[in-house]
Amino acid sequence: MSLIPVSPFVHSFWACALVLALLAPPAEAEPTQEELEAASLLASRATFGMTYDQIVEMAEQGLDEWLDEQLDMECTPLGRWEKRLFDMYDAGELDEFVELMGIELDEDNPAWDVVYRFGPFDTSWYMTVANAPDQLCQRVAWALSQIFAAHMRSIPNLPYAHTSYYDILLKHALGSYRDLVEDVTYSSHMGEILGHVNSSRSRADQVRIPDESFARELMQLFSIGLVELDLDGTPRTDSSGEPIPTYDRDDVANLARVMTGLGFGGEHARFDNDWTNEWNQPMVMFNWHHDKDEKVILRDTVISAGQAGETDVGDALDAIHEHPNVGPFIGRQLIQRLVTSNPEPEYVRRVAEAFNDDGQGARGNLRHVVKTILTDPEANEPRRPERFGKLREPVIRVMNLHRMFPMELVGEDTRGLTEPFYAPDFLGVGNQRPLDAPSVFSFYSPVHSPKGDLSKNGLVAPEFQIFDMLTSIRLNNILWDRLISDEMWRRWVQSRPWHTWFHAFDYEDENGDEVWWHPVMHHDISDYEDLSRRTSDLVDRLDLVMTHGSLNSDSRERLVERIDEILPSGTPMLRNRVWFAIWYISSLPDYIVETY
Repeated sequence: MSLIPVSPFVHSFWACALVLALLAPPAEAEPTQEELEAASLLASRATFGMTYDQIVEMAEQGLDEWLDEQLDMECTPLGRWEKRLFDMYDAGELDEFVELMGIELDEDNPAWDVVYRFGPFDTSWYMTVANAPDQLCQRVAWALSQIFAAHMRSIPNLPYAHTSYYDILLKHALGSYRDLVEDVTYSSHMGEILGHVNSSRSRADQVRIPDESFARELMQLFSIGLVELDLDGTPRTDSSGEPIPTYDRDDVANLARVMTGLGFGGEHARFDNDWTNEWNQPMVMFNWHHDKDEKVILRDTVISAGQAGETDVGDALDAIHEHPNVGPFIGRQLIQRLVTSNPEPEYVRRVAEAFNDDGQGARGNLRHVVKTILTDPEANEPRRPERFGKLREPVIRVMNLHRMFPMELVGEDTRGLTEPFYAPDFLGVGNQRPLDAPSVFSFYSPVHSPKGDLSKNGLVAPEFQIFDMLTSIRLNNILWDRLISDEMWRRWVQSRPWHTWFHAFDYEDENGDEVWWHPVMHHDISDYEDLSRRTSDLVDRLDLVMTHGSLNSDSRERLVERIDEILPSGTPMLRNRVWFAIWYISSLPDYIVETY
């Protein structure tokens, strides 16, 4: 039998195919379950939450690569969302809203008369945190807002009055601690809250002394704390075994003298002006009102006589920045906000060392500090697991749902918007609302230890200071109402999956029917609806996204049983199966208490 001759072109084709096959890179393996859980764990600490697809992408990219990418990303300011509201007004996009609401505009400032009804800070904070790509920066800024705590209660509701302060935290969240402290010092927002705006030097012809509030809190809360610390955060003691104070009464008085002469800035800057319309402008120094005599702070740091006020402030902040307490004091609190309430001393030491030197001789590089916190061995393989973990704060629990299950516009009537634009009315549930701590001591103390087993074992749990049985029930009920009730009511009232922060957004049309001005929005859980036909698959997916694979077997079994009992797999309302599962997990200790 003769063989059929093969064309040389065929030989060439197969030869090329073989070469290409040998040279082609091997197909990338899909992430393992262990890699996915590690990515989800990092997301729980470094972000406000991630979707399943984002977790997979992080695992494929590599955790170190993802973290470096986030550390290099520019932080998204809140002010851009408040500006967008003003731009919408200027473009006439809010005219329909003004007419429907029957708003009588203030002749002097009509734009603000409309914009403030949107709750601009809450809206700006929510929209940024829920949508910005720089998740790590947003999470660190939220942590810093609880250290450099300022509240909205004593600041007038004026344009950029609140977003401008939070934007300081965002600007420096992954930057220089020294620059952060300086911008906070000159902040009009902080000057009003802690009283160093219009604080003047003492004068013989007036009974007037410098305000000491900011000077005290700058040391006590923002930098060095009350007692001297070793590098691992352990309090230092004197020969009698008593903690050694970091400063005394004279230090407070002299630092207050350093801060004299600061007044509101902006177009109409003037000392003793007790009002400003430009809260986004830093305070400026009025040297005639500044104390130019010599001052001694932190026991032995001399601020020379005759200097300009800005020089005095700079010298004082330099001295505070160089104090050995700053690394362990600030580092420990950032660990508490991001990873665990009771970090081991060696963990604190390594973070403090990172603060003191970023490897290139720079001190106070928060980028390096944050990376050290998140990648430290203790964060992922704790030496004493029984002491490890933290309570998930209310704001984190709320925003987890919005990042894990993002909002989307529904239907054709979008009111001219290209994405959801509103602030949910439950940002303040659980005794916690952004930039609204009751005082500069924030929502809770970093050394709060609840009575019971925690205090008996010498453990702290700061978040429990605002979390009790009543708060727990209230938060669970709010989540039920928003996730389950609103999901079912959405079929009846088409634009009511969520309320806006101001309930004045609803009005009666010409027929007397209630109408909501904002467009229809709901959470995108389409990827879960098909999964929900197989209850175990749904629970597995939510376990990965919400609890990084840490649901215990009892919790898992009970959840599967409850879903199948209440909402059998044949139900046409698959979304309700998904929402019930999400709500159930969000109520479990496995989710509320973050572990590793």
